[in-house]
Amino acid sequence: MSRIHKALQKAREKRQEHKKLAGKISPLEKIVYTSSQVVPVCHKLLEKNLVVSRSSNDPRSQLFRTLRTTILKQMRANNWRSIGIVSPSPGEGKSLVASNLAAAIAMEVNFTALLVDMDLRNPGVKDYFAIEPTQGLSDYLKGEAEIADLLVNPGVERLLLLPGIGSVENSAEQISSPRMVALFNEVTQRYKTRIVIYDMPAILPRDDVLTALNHVDCFLLVLEEGCNSEADIRKAMHSLQNANIVGAVVNKSQSAEAGFMPSLV
Repeated sequence: MSRIHKALQKAREKRQEHKKLAGKISPLEKIVYTSSQVVPVCHKLLEKNLVVSRSSNDPRSQLFRTLRTTILKQMRANNWRSIGIVSPSPGEGKSLVASNLAAAIAMEVNFTALLVDMDLRNPGVKDYFAIEPTQGLSDYLKGEAEIADLLVNPGVERLLLLPGIGSVENSAEQISSPRMVALFNEVTQRYKTRIVIYDMPAILPRDDVLTALNHVDCFLLVLEEGCNSEADIRKAMHSLQNANIVGAVVNKSQSAEAGFMPSLV
């Protein structure tokens, strides 16, 4: 065989090899959940519940994807693996932002996302994803369930939920308990590709967030426009003075479409 023929043969073989590789799916692109509960949720229902970050039709989805990209850039630069979503007062939309951010992060093929509902007195993640768990984080903290028993995949690739149910009165003590410390370590360290998003309680009414500061890499502050006084915001920021803050978002802004945040500030 002449040199030219050999070169052509090698080129053909290389092309065939590239085609085979291109057809393969990265391990993070296709995950089969064997131990976690799989509860597929209709995407239209997610959009109805305002979880729109994965929508190709809703223009508001880009707001959350931009937020995701901005946050992940900071997290990569600092080797951070977990982020807490907080607000000064209840009802400012932190669970909405946490749910959309988690769903948007799961779109990144290099990462998986775990959304943990840490608002023990008023859990809301299950409502946004329209799931009805029989056990939640409080059951784990009481020693009545293990982490693997609680994880739910809502039919969204690369996304897991650790929901909460009911209401826990001694929430701050539960968050500082050895069981919760073990959970912080377990969910962050098990997979290097995992980003953990904690939907946390409001800062001002209780000291729940303070007890978790040393176990969460960074925080995002959610503010409802016109909800808090400047003094309240300063108090909330003071509570986070020893934490890494990636930024703040304004929710329910008059300038935002349908009450969504306009930008990371």
